[in-house]
Amino acid sequence: MQENNAAFAAETEYQKPRFNMSPDQVAARKVKAEQIRSLTARILSLKSSLNQKNAKDTVRGFLPIINVNDGRTVRLPVESVGKILRNNEFDASRIITYIPPLYETSIPGWSEPEIPQSGRKLHPNIYKYHHYVNKFSDAANEYYIRFTVPEERTGKTGTNGKNFIHSAIISNIAVYKKGDGPQQARVILPGEASQSPFVDKRLREFFESTLIR
Repeated sequence: MQENNAAFAAETEYQKPRFNMSPDQVAARKVKAEQIRSLTARILSLKSSLNQKNAKDTVRGFLPIINVNDGRTVRLPVESVGKILRNNEFDASRIITYIPPLYETSIPGWSEPEIPQSGRKLHPNIYKYHHYVNKFSDAANEYYIRFTVPEERTGKTGTNGKNFIHSAIISNIAVYKKGDGPQQARVILPGEASQSPFVDKRLREFFESTLIR
């Protein structure tokens, strides 16, 4: 394990220019990372699987959701449901009713402007993307859930735009505990013995960035 951690740290140290952060920014991220790791996983009673139509019907009944840590209010548009259900190996439809309390108590991890990328459409109406992280357990495994919350531009200086949940990425915490982030450590999940678990690349990079010295 020590060898794996050393290799992980060495690889991150080599790649550190891609993070382009000041020492103060790294220190702030370390605090956030510790807050995330220290979260107590909320034990969920998994519901029956829902098809996309029924999941959207469930979300239509949601009120605006307020994060208790920074006060950011979001809505979960029905248009985001399909993305949430598609982007996870975990059956997210079974926890769709828990999205409000999971966002409410999530830790504000980091924020970033939209970065132009080749082959990807720019969204000039988006001011920033905010990432919130929480933990939950299905009694067999513990998971991170990362909410991506775009903040819309308002056109008025000093005013806050509307925020909405764009996606909710679920990943097994055991992967990150291995300390083998870049290697995507193999952990056997129920019913997935032939696959390696899903790794949330953005969350992994966030944890890696806290290793910069």
